Amino acid sequence: MNVKIQKSDICGSVQIPPSKSVAHRMMIAAALAHSHIDVSNGGRDVEATARCLKSLADNSDKCPVLNAGESGSTLRFLLPVACALGRTLVFTGEGRLKDRPLDGLINCLRAHGAEIEKTSDSGLPLKVSGRLSAGDYRIDGNVSSQYITGLLFALPLLEGDSNIVVGGSLVSANYVDITVDVLKKFGIAVRRTDSGFFVKGNQRYAMPDDVSVEGDWSSAGFMLALGVLAGEVSIGGLNAGSQQGDRVVVELLKRAGANIVFSDGRYVAKKSQLSAIDFDAADCPDAVPIMATVLSFAKGVSHISSVDRLRDKESDRLFAVRKMLEGFGVKTEYKDDRLSVYGGIHKPCIAQSFNDHRMAMSAIVCALCTEGESTVTGVECIAKSYPDFLKDIASLGANIKTE
Repeated sequence: MNVKIQKSDICGSVQIPPSKSVAHRMMIAAALAHSHIDVSNGGRDVEATARCLKSLADNSDKCPVLNAGESGSTLRFLLPVACALGRTLVFTGEGRLKDRPLDGLINCLRAHGAEIEKTSDSGLPLKVSGRLSAGDYRIDGNVSSQYITGLLFALPLLEGDSNIVVGGSLVSANYVDITVDVLKKFGIAVRRTDSGFFVKGNQRYAMPDDVSVEGDWSSAGFMLALGVLAGEVSIGGLNAGSQQGDRVVVELLKRAGANIVFSDGRYVAKKSQLSAIDFDAADCPDAVPIMATVLSFAKGVSHISSVDRLRDKESDRLFAVRKMLEGFGVKTEYKDDRLSVYGGIHKPCIAQSFNDHRMAMSAIVCALCTEGESTVTGVECIAKSYPDFLKDIASLGANIKTE
């Protein structure tokens, strides 16, 4: 599905959908407490986790197939859990999930009793059997924080105590903070150590009284950007004290000169004159597509460091961000893990989504702020995280037509 877009004046209010990051974790913890949480409007990734948890709970199927869709979180969180439970099953997936890094986690699990067999030349399907034993789990922290989260969910289920020993620097550490917070709510204690985490065995998950899922800061970035670039947007449903790393987008936009205020539980973003900034994306990689888009309208040259990890997302986002912005007439440069974005005049174009929800939404925001008519192709991928995005921006006055 494609959309045609004209530059628009944006004004109104929206309610942000549930946080994908928090929803995954709450749903898994609830399942391990022998209960469940329903998350509506959470997108296809959240649906993938719900689907896999249902298959995992079906003890009548001796070898269930868990389809993680395109969700890296679903696969990387549930693979260690399945191994801790001693289940025999198959994980499969779709799109680029088959090519995203997983070997570090697989090798770590194999070293502690899991039998994991690749049944094709690509990363998936995986046939899983055996049961994990307690011990010291050594894992690199510079590939994905999702490996650590998966282990943190799984190791409390083992009979003995375990240590997670993290090698190198832990990327996207704030996502692990979310995990630890969710575990605490469900009665699971983990202790930070100089080298990682100590996890006591024989723990039991217990349902808390409050199982609400806060709004998604990753999705909020697109609405904040629209307000700052094209009018005024009032945004509800967000936790101002959230552990979500993409909450930093407010700080980054303000550094660039954005007029954003928080009042009565809502963030209000108003059209602003922006100037270039530099920032490190190590702990907020998902914010790069929309921040790069916003900074392409700022005066001067912005520099975003720690961008190499973007290559292993739903698309090669480093390539996709540059390709999208250059289509709109924006100059970009890349060197040594740093992306430079030159602010300037934009021109209409036909922009690809790269089957990547964040790229599709970023391109739509860019088009809504560019004179003339632009087209963004393949926007159905937006349903991965923000199913009502097109409806919400239409309610704000976006001139957008679906093909």
